[in-house]
Amino acid sequence: PPFWLALLLITLFAVKLGALPAGGMAEVRPGTSWPETLHQHLRFAVLPVGTLMLLQLGAYTRFMRGAMIETLRQDYVRTARAKGASEPRVLWRHAFTNALTPVLTVLGLSFGALFSGALITETMFAWPGMGKAIYQAILDNDYNLALVGLPGVVFTPRAG
Repeated sequence: PPFWLALLLITLFAVKLGALPAGGMAEVRPGTSWPETLHQHLRFAVLPVGTLMLLQLGAYTRFMRGAMIETLRQDYVRTARAKGASEPRVLWRHAFTNALTPVLTVLGLSFGALFSGALITETMFAWPGMGKAIYQAILDNDYNLALVGLPGVVFTPRAG
């Protein structure tokens, strides 16, 4: 679960190693150069982004595996091998690039769910994000904001 993975990452990288901050956001100080500001923002974003990435990595890996197996059965891959192309060239130039298309499509479609479904991770890292905003909108009966953050939901106002 996301809260358990977040606790493990905080314990390892923030408490034991002291390499990354445990939560919150970077302070933007006046007069700080943009590379320093960017570096601070990235330091604070590593653990939340890593948590969300590790949670989804297994599903995308399985999807990529299935796409590669399907692509390796195609005629153009057999033709490339028959013409004498090396196996790394067949895998990377012919199979991988063509198998990547459906994976990128699924990744793009799940991009909205990544923002709206990150409430637990945002809470664990004290990060003010879309998940918290949508949750608060639901509690406040702010239908417009709540439905903007929920992909695939269409709001139809009732007459009367």
